[in-house]
Amino acid sequence: MNKKTIMALGVLSAGVLWASPLIHSDCANDRKAPLVWDRPKEFDPGKPHLGLPVLTGATHRVLYDPLPSEADKTGRHESLRHGTYNHHQSFVRYKDRVIVLWTNHMRDENGPGMRFLAKTGRLAADESDIDWGKDETLSEIGPSAHPVRRRRNKDDTSVIDGIFVNSGLEVLEDGRLFVSTSLKVCDGWADDIQYHVGQGLREPIPDEHYEAYKTVGPDRKRGFRWDIYWYVGRYLQQVEMDDAGRIKPAGQMYVVGKPPKTEMRLTPTITKKLLPLNEPYRSAVPYGKAPEELRSAYSTGRRVASCGRTPRYAPGTFKLAENGKNGLFHNTEFVRPDGMWVAVRDNLLDTEIYYAAVKGDKDGFYPPGRRTNMFGGVMPVAGELPSGAVWLIGSNLNRTEAFITLAKDGIHFNKTWSLLSLNLKATLGICKGSGGAQYFRQITIGPNIWVVYSIAKEQVGITKIPVALLEQKLKE
Repeated sequence: MNKKTIMALGVLSAGVLWASPLIHSDCANDRKAPLVWDRPKEFDPGKPHLGLPVLTGATHRVLYDPLPSEADKTGRHESLRHGTYNHHQSFVRYKDRVIVLWTNHMRDENGPGMRFLAKTGRLAADESDIDWGKDETLSEIGPSAHPVRRRRNKDDTSVIDGIFVNSGLEVLEDGRLFVSTSLKVCDGWADDIQYHVGQGLREPIPDEHYEAYKTVGPDRKRGFRWDIYWYVGRYLQQVEMDDAGRIKPAGQMYVVGKPPKTEMRLTPTITKKLLPLNEPYRSAVPYGKAPEELRSAYSTGRRVASCGRTPRYAPGTFKLAENGKNGLFHNTEFVRPDGMWVAVRDNLLDTEIYYAAVKGDKDGFYPPGRRTNMFGGVMPVAGELPSGAVWLIGSNLNRTEAFITLAKDGIHFNKTWSLLSLNLKATLGICKGSGGAQYFRQITIGPNIWVVYSIAKEQVGITKIPVALLEQKLKE
């Protein structure tokens, strides 16, 4: 495989595909359904490309192809190119630059010392393309908070030493850049999905719902399948970009809110000590001591919109489904031509079928999600075309097949193509194996839609889809 280009038609070996039955749903004829997918006659989840025709005219490439790491020998990643776990990607636009962000670890998902990387591209003057440069445009914006090592299969230690970071890049209209970083740790497994919270738990959970002792993974026979995220703390730092596109600190790092405790209580009977943090987190200054001018600029400055939207839910309703299978998790959102807002979700308790909900008020809350008849798993992504039509990209549960589907009215998706067929034989790690494009995020700039994704949680890939191509397909 050419690791710099993923063949313009998005074709690679399909490998083993998820074999699921064809999907039928009585919502296909329900005009009040959040969305309806007209399943193509040739659709077959057991075939390469899902049996669908390939969308021609989109281009695909590998943006980041890592080197294997042995960081557990030193506690530090060897370079910005090392680490075969790469995931959780997103976009930010900054002036004439486009920045892709993602998590990076030597091998494992949410592994100790997982950091945040960024790669900057320069937009062409007419915004028709992006020059991503070479390694000189790579940056580490969220350094490791604990020494890097492999993630353990057991969480029976008395010390928490596996903190990982999740960072975001905020762009203010006055041109300032800030990196906001959350520190989290995975410790234990739960038998109830309510304790599987991406933002991280801040309070102990009942002893009977926590399991730490396992040999090769969670005790699924007893229902312990949900890894538990714990929130540790939040940090803020102003950064700047040089001419090459590298992002560097531009001042002191601040801890927002209370600094991390020296120990964490996980259940009423389990308390663990917290290994001291790496620099610069250890020497972070309380945010209240930051210059007044900086605090004022950060709190009142208007943000430049980044990629994607976050659907709004009332507290405690984020996972709720109309049918009681309350495992809604990943999400995307679009606006229909009639002004209605739609959230599309996957469901960890009902896989390879999307759920959706509709609301009329942008600032209102979504109701519980409703099961649709649209095939798909994990995190989809959607957006609007200039004509008002809606496009959506999803994938199968094995994440080897990605498809794109269109709806003129944002309801009836009646045109569908294969977008990518990939099965990278990736380096194995915890929550990581072979697969293809997954966890899509998008940003539309000028004449193109840019979609970023991880490939088997190892490489970072990017696809360019001309807006005009999709508008033409709607007319055919």
